Amino acid sequence: MTFYEDYKPFRNYIRQFDRLSGLIDIWVYLEHILDRRPLPQNYAAGRPSQPLREIIYPWELEVIARELIMHGGSGGSLSLTKWSILASAINYIRRLEDNAFTDGDSERNVMLELHRMAHRQFPWQSGGGVAPMIRAFKVFGESAMDEILVGEIGMTMKQSILLGAAIHGHFMRDWWMSINQNYEVLGISQDASRAFFDRLTAPISELQEKTNKLQKYDSNWVYAWNPMEATPLVAFDPKFPDRVICPITRYLRRRTTLGVYYDIVNSNDFDNRYGRSFANYVGNLIAATCTSPQFKVICEKEYYKGNKRCDGADWILSDSTGHIFIEAKTKRLTLMAKTRSEIGFLQKDLEVIARAIVQNYRNILDAKKGLTEWMPDDLPIYPLILTLEDLYLFTPPITDTIRQLVLSALNEKSMPSAVLDDMPYTIASVQEFESVSQVIAQIGISPLLSKKTAPNERDWSLLPFVQTAFPAEIKNVNHRLFADDWDSLNPNP
Repeated sequence: MTFYEDYKPFRNYIRQFDRLSGLIDIWVYLEHILDRRPLPQNYAAGRPSQPLREIIYPWELEVIARELIMHGGSGGSLSLTKWSILASAINYIRRLEDNAFTDGDSERNVMLELHRMAHRQFPWQSGGGVAPMIRAFKVFGESAMDEILVGEIGMTMKQSILLGAAIHGHFMRDWWMSINQNYEVLGISQDASRAFFDRLTAPISELQEKTNKLQKYDSNWVYAWNPMEATPLVAFDPKFPDRVICPITRYLRRRTTLGVYYDIVNSNDFDNRYGRSFANYVGNLIAATCTSPQFKVICEKEYYKGNKRCDGADWILSDSTGHIFIEAKTKRLTLMAKTRSEIGFLQKDLEVIARAIVQNYRNILDAKKGLTEWMPDDLPIYPLILTLEDLYLFTPPITDTIRQLVLSALNEKSMPSAVLDDMPYTIASVQEFESVSQVIAQIGISPLLSKKTAPNERDWSLLPFVQTAFPAEIKNVNHRLFADDWDSLNPNP
């Protein structure tokens, strides 16, 4: 039996739901599970005694929302408010996911399934709080980036975050709103707010068409991209196109923070400004957490090898125990690399990561030869690649592939492969480093990274390793760095 034949009973099941009511129910459940909003009494009656968030996961509700967009009807005999109906829908998804996993080349699936699962599940577990908003404001709110934003979307990053937060706050209380409102109190003109909503809103018929085109009926079914990520506001009534629902408010939060990337990525000089802005954020982070006189920081400075101009490491962080050579990269994995079962898509993105690692090794070797401002000594050196988004590159097949790509690139450039063991590299997200840098400030560079780069620990993700190895120090971490920036975002401090 083909996967599609397995899938059809679920499709027919979803056809028995009213689309709008079903999306409202998804909103109710997600607000309860993610933000601990009280569940209305008429929802999930008769469910098991354990908390709902322990038996139903947001990424499963995400799939139901996608299916409702495609196949939900008008009216309908089934309702997700009933526990037995909701449980049946979840069980359909789990059975189909199991069938998709075992369908086809099982060896290929084993290699990539953990990676795909991480990209599907982990963003739901780490997307809350104010930190993502502050991070987005610091990266996209720099003057050079703000200039692009104003030119492309008609508002600054601060305005985008404020408006997004205002709408998100509304949708934490109510399932619908009218977008015909005046936000001039936030300093946003009506023209700018209308353009904002135009970018974030899609009629339900348009979403249905796009979702159908993107649907997969094979091992990629559960990972098919949901167009609501781009347009999280859904216009549900053709007679009143200003009336919208936001079934998945987490989509809205992402879209109005780091998601503005997709509005401006094709702008002139975007890559250069974006890269510089992210590197500057890393510098601001280091300055806020690893302070003088315990730490010394050197920023990127050009140097020459003969007549050839070279760029140094973005940042070198030093103390009395060691040095971290930091390369800040805005590289994000493509959608195909995150979701498809074919290794080729991911391979191309991993080659970019490998080149960044080799670039960092080149910078280090040149610095050790005395070609840069940094003064060589006998302290250990730790190469660190920091990415703006978490790439979840921790599964053995992925880490092994990266290592082989790095070895190949080192060989092509006639660089010694011994650097991999002499100075093992670490790849981490800047979100991880926001916490880890504060632990480094408490115990020093080498006491932390010498343990992290030990042979048996190198493939751990950085933050989970530190949480396990240094539980006392991690308790002292401030999860609301840059409080002044947060205060400046708040229109009513």
